[in-house]
Amino acid sequence: MDNKINWIAILASVVATMVIGFLWYGAIFQNQWMAGNGITANEDSTIMYKNGAEMDMSFTPMIVNVIFMFIYAFIMNWLLNKLNARNLQSGAMVGLAVGVTHLMNIMVGNMFAANPSSLTMVDGSYSIVLFTVMGAILGAMQKR
Repeated sequence: MDNKINWIAILASVVATMVIGFLWYGAIFQNQWMAGNGITANEDSTIMYKNGAEMDMSFTPMIVNVIFMFIYAFIMNWLLNKLNARNLQSGAMVGLAVGVTHLMNIMVGNMFAANPSSLTMVDGSYSIVLFTVMGAILGAMQKR
């Protein structure tokens, strides 16, 4: 990577995508995502079950997710620099292309795993929104 890194843009894109993920999987599509993955909860949602077995509720997936969001942001920043995408629109278009590519990978993986198409729609549309927003933020805040 060259030295054209706007650290505030990296942080802003990670925070934005974490908020989107929280809303996407916690408020908007939680029931569809849980059903698609075979996850249920007890009455007060303190215990989660996957296919009837109690799930470990560690913070490890969230920590790994934050790390990966930073990695995604650095890769997106590098790609935007290489493509000379230096505004919101071009950043969003690059992000959309990455998101659609990721959607295709999710779709094939879910087909092989015989997961419901509703899970593909939740995860795939999240990828499109995630990378489009990340690209837009990083594109709009590119160093010249």
